[in-house]
Amino acid sequence: MLVRSDNLHSLNSAGVEAMAAYGVTTVIDLRSESEAASSPSPFANAEPFAASAPTYTNLPLIDDASMVKLAKASDMFERYLMMLEYRAAAFGEIFSTLANSEGTVVFHCFAGKDRTGMVAAMSLALAGVDADSIAADYAETDSQMATRYAEWLAAAKPELLQEMRDDLRCPPERIHGILEHLERGWGGVEGYLEAAGMPANDISNLRSKLIS
Repeated sequence: MLVRSDNLHSLNSAGVEAMAAYGVTTVIDLRSESEAASSPSPFANAEPFAASAPTYTNLPLIDDASMVKLAKASDMFERYLMMLEYRAAAFGEIFSTLANSEGTVVFHCFAGKDRTGMVAAMSLALAGVDADSIAADYAETDSQMATRYAEWLAAAKPELLQEMRDDLRCPPERIHGILEHLERGWGGVEGYLEAAGMPANDISNLRSKLIS
């Protein structure tokens, strides 16, 4: 139903065809406007595809203005909290799109770990998955992306290595902290999404889709 991914810009023609063959009907690009413009999604232009081309939409979870604010955060956990604080309307729009999309949805950002990690964790919580399993799913990112991590670290300036290592990690306690924050502030993911403007029937529809 939902497929979490990193940037699709590097997909070759075989990869693009495989996504369509898998049954992907919708691609949600969570990157900022400038990110999407600098490395366009192969699905942003439906012209090369047949009538069954996936619908592409850019719904920035972090827009260009928010990028500046998040850059001032002390660590990744604080950035996640700032996303929840400053981008509630964006979360509401993203989750409403998930609820109203037919077929399989691919949602992606650049690395496929932070913005998509938040959306995946909140989707799993909405489906009733326990917190430990959600945190373990998030932590699996590190092993899935180990090769990319090594590439990025090898290209980093020496004075930035430690900070980058810390930022790249996806420790389970980070998502535990986010889920606890949502529980304390809004009574959970559903309460947060309602406060973000997501209609109650969209929340119900999405939950039904996820657990059916």
